[in-house]
Amino acid sequence: MESTDLLQSIPAQPQRQDSVSEQMADLRQVANRLGMYDAADAIGQMFETESLGRMKYGCHVEAEIEGIIDENCVLDYGRPEECIYAKPGMRREQCQYWRVIDASAIGQD
Repeated sequence: MESTDLLQSIPAQPQRQDSVSEQMADLRQVANRLGMYDAADAIGQMFETESLGRMKYGCHVEAEIEGIIDENCVLDYGRPEECIYAKPGMRREQCQYWRVIDASAIGQD
């Protein structure tokens, strides 16, 4: 079966709401499964997918003003009303301020 036919035979899936790192790690596995080994290797080199799952994320809303990066989100506690960026039904991964914590920026080398 041609690769184009194979891709066309895969049913469209609903949008995932998990983290980009989890999606990239899965995409690498898909590329390997489809025989796209060079693409899988490129994804691994660009995004270091082995370590993506271990990356820590946190809320950066107060990072620039207060220097605080919170490892939790108001959405974790079901309190979106406590943040001007949070909305009911939203996942923290959808927020522009839920980003990777740079350990060196917060003094945790």
